[in-house]
Amino acid sequence: MSKIIIDQEKCIGCNTCPMMDPETFEMDNAIYKAKIKKQPTEITDNIKSAIDACPVGAITIEEN
Repeated sequence: MSKIIIDQEKCIGCNTCPMMDPETFEMDNAIYKAKIKKQPTEITDNIKSAIDACPVGAITIEEN
C-alpha cells in the first residue's frame, strides 16, 4: 500500500495541493502548512497532479 508524505520542512503553505485535491489534502491552520486529511486507498490522478504541482517538491509517495 502506498502512503503520501508531506515534508513539513519543505512545505511553504502555498495551498496548491488542497485546492487540487481537497479530499486528500488540507491546510493545518496552526502551522500554515499542508497536511494529509485522509490517506487514500489508491493514488488517483488528482493526487498525482497535486504532487506534480507542488512548487517545492514537498509531497512524495512512500511505497510499502
